[in-house]
Amino acid sequence: MKRRRLLLLIPLLLFLAILVASLYGRRSREYASDQFLMDTLISIKVYGRDPKVLKSAVSAAYAEMHRIAELVDGFPQPGTAAYNSSDVCRINRQAGLQPVRVDPDVIAMLLLAKKYNELSDGAFDVTVGPLMDLWGFGGDSPHIPPPEQIRSALALIGSRDLLLDSRQQTAFLRRRGMKLDLGAIAKGYATEKALQTLKKYGIRKALIDAGGNIRVLGRNQHDTSWSIGIRDPRKPDGIVAILPLEDAAAVTSGDYYRYFEAGGVRYHHILDPRSGYPATGNMTVTAIAADAGLADVFSTLFFVLPPHKAMEAAARLGGVDIFLVTANRRILHTPSLKGRIEILSGGGYHYEQGR
Repeated sequence: MKRRRLLLLIPLLLFLAILVASLYGRRSREYASDQFLMDTLISIKVYGRDPKVLKSAVSAAYAEMHRIAELVDGFPQPGTAAYNSSDVCRINRQAGLQPVRVDPDVIAMLLLAKKYNELSDGAFDVTVGPLMDLWGFGGDSPHIPPPEQIRSALALIGSRDLLLDSRQQTAFLRRRGMKLDLGAIAKGYATEKALQTLKKYGIRKALIDAGGNIRVLGRNQHDTSWSIGIRDPRKPDGIVAILPLEDAAAVTSGDYYRYFEAGGVRYHHILDPRSGYPATGNMTVTAIAADAGLADVFSTLFFVLPPHKAMEAAARLGGVDIFLVTANRRILHTPSLKGRIEILSGGGYHYEQGR
């Protein structure tokens, strides 16, 4: 009798073992990887069932980011391989001389930059390179330049003199001494290209964190919205708000990333291309949009504008939400974020929209 029961039990146990193994094989797994790229730590986290596919997808996404980074790098030493492979270096070298044939992605970034230069009345300008060099934010010793040098640098800024030919895929800076700096768009654009690469591998859940540039695909592993913390601009380990995010990007520009202090004044790297000095109206601005490249542009553009102008521009442009902390410690955001974003108490900030 016992033997017969045992014989009946064995098939059941085998069935259960096969069922458990099948369910285990189909469960979603996480694969995460970090790389230092574009002057920041990039983290990519993906979810899926096949570990090999996850690893291949992330490797391909990083390869795409490396490709974009090489094209837009404006700091390699002349004569190096990195200098020769940089489209931005070649455009700058040929400023005032001749058009340069460049990668289609560089043309796409420059077309986007020119569009929002015009829509922002010059608040966003990728020809700001001479000013960035003058302030020294690309090196180890940033400083306040003399006013006459700032005036000279301002004379070389103006996207109207950036000539693009989409058919020939050429870019040309019309005046000698002009210089591109794609720091306000390249990281977001590369992040978006990386995410699109993940999608080609069939990835449906992912998060890319590129140092203030966040892009998420789908929902998180618990099938809820990703929760993105917005950093407190005056407390490195604190956050001022929690933003739910799905299939979108959230990009933050702040006065705390690269800065120095002189005479009790903070001078940061987000320069107003119209005045030649760091923008003064905001401590931090987060732009939320469907595309990471576009969100990157918006975060810089809205940071440069005075807070009320930024709110007006966001409403006029559409397709974007913004959250900002002003220089006088006020918290503002677009109306559609009300009820979605969680504002944390403390920090000495003033938030009226939730009352």
